[in-house]
Amino acid sequence: MANTNKNTRPLTFADMNDESNFPFFKDNLERIKYMKKAYGNMSLSKAFSIFYDIDIAPEIKSNKYINNVQDIEVGKIYSAVVKSFDKNGIEFDMPGVKDEIISKENFNDCADAINNYLLNHNNKLLFEVREHNNNRYVVSVMQAYYKKWVQNINAAIQHEQGINVHIDSLVRGGYICHTNITTLRNLTGKNFTHAVFIPGSHIVLNIEHDFDKWIGQDVTIIPQKFGEFRDVKTGMIENSLVGSRKKVLQILGMNNIHEIYNKWLLGETYDNVTYESESYDGIVTGIINSNNKTGIFVELVDQYITGLMPIDAIDLLDYKPGDLIRVRIKEFEVQEGKDPFTYNKKGQLLKSNVRPVFDLA
Repeated sequence: MANTNKNTRPLTFADMNDESNFPFFKDNLERIKYMKKAYGNMSLSKAFSIFYDIDIAPEIKSNKYINNVQDIEVGKIYSAVVKSFDKNGIEFDMPGVKDEIISKENFNDCADAINNYLLNHNNKLLFEVREHNNNRYVVSVMQAYYKKWVQNINAAIQHEQGINVHIDSLVRGGYICHTNITTLRNLTGKNFTHAVFIPGSHIVLNIEHDFDKWIGQDVTIIPQKFGEFRDVKTGMIENSLVGSRKKVLQILGMNNIHEIYNKWLLGETYDNVTYESESYDGIVTGIINSNNKTGIFVELVDQYITGLMPIDAIDLLDYKPGDLIRVRIKEFEVQEGKDPFTYNKKGQLLKSNVRPVFDLA
């Protein structure tokens, strides 16, 4: 083979067709290896210009459909322009991909919605590559948009953002619910739903006595994780999203106690300022009678804040869980060794380390 040192210019078409130097390579494999090494890092237009020793027009040099070579991998998600969309499926056009890219999915019953989506998204769709055979990529649009929804839910899990779900039925251990797969609905205009499970202990902040009242209701939950749910009656296993309404209420309560605490702190800080806590409706959620504390736990109605109201042991029998009571905040307890509240670097509230102590209003 002729000298192919990287410091010399690459071999050209003229070199390889000069009979006085023929042959340059012992076989076709060696030729391919050389061409990849010599021209592989160039754009197609530059490689074409050097190899054939011709000038390329500027508009061709800047054309991304010519100059980008892209390998797409099975299992990954990409975005591409829709070349055609009819009853036989969807064909895509992607810069740098020479092989055919097609989706065989049938969107005939939602073609208008798909076309409307394309009009509002630069004629592009997401797809997941499912297989590659005979110079053809077979892809799935539906799977790509489902996985996009899963990514959104995982982001909601990470950032503790709420999603809306509908409670369908009560089973052993909790509630069977469903939530809309919004990415597929936005694409097709049709309702696609995903199974959701709320543990019974996570439907309210403290203790629920009437579990049936939640059936048929729409609630907001914080998603926790994806997992398998087994229906003990049918034995069927379904991939389900587990979520907590209790976590939503805890976050609301944390923000409410933050606001109330700051008002209380203002009154404690200035000698000439007197702050008298307003009274609140509360519900008794439990009783404690120990060597250290004796009293009742009270949850403030619609505030999602739980605190202790100390009372004498002899008076404990006057209260039971579910009783309505009117209370006022006497003071706050702060966990030992901690600041009242924890914030992130952006100053956003992350955690409350305070608990109110109540008096009868």
